[in-house]
Amino acid sequence: MVDRSELQRMARTIDAHRKQLDDLHTQIDRVSKVIEEHEVTSGILSHLQKGISTGATSARLSIGSGVTLRYTHSEKEEGTALVDLGSGVFGEKPWGVAETITNERLDGIKMLQEELKEQSTSLEAKITSLAEAFNEAAGQLTASQPQPEPQPTPPENQPQPEPDNKSPAPEPDRRPPRRKGRIGKELTLDD
Repeated sequence: MVDRSELQRMARTIDAHRKQLDDLHTQIDRVSKVIEEHEVTSGILSHLQKGISTGATSARLSIGSGVTLRYTHSEKEEGTALVDLGSGVFGEKPWGVAETITNERLDGIKMLQEELKEQSTSLEAKITSLAEAFNEAAGQLTASQPQPEPQPTPPENQPQPEPDNKSPAPEPDRRPPRRKGRIGKELTLDD
């Protein structure tokens, strides 16, 4: 038998897991944007390398605020790019090496994305099972609570007994009984 405090604890656990799931979805969205950025960078570097065989290559580089620079490389040799090597250290690397570094990072980020998706799926299954357990426990709790018996209503056609002229003994003031539960006695995750 589960009591009301146990149901509240279960509801808090479910809410905590839902918040954790929302945070995971936010992380997955951020990782997706980083993957898109790496794919664009890799594509540009690949395009620049292919253009070297013709002796000239060009690209448009967005620098922000709606401004794009046209870049033209007219030499037969491969150009260089500044690459973040980690810990705030940048190195000048040929386009081919920069593309390789970018693709290696991309593979690592895609693995991270898959791990986050697996965690999300696992957490969704856990939330589902907890919610089902909560609903079952709430059903047991409401079923075990005594249901109020309906008060019989006096029929309208029956004659009412006439009041006696005697005054009855005064009764002590009684408070109406305290209502337990809610209308319908339904429990929700918020209880």
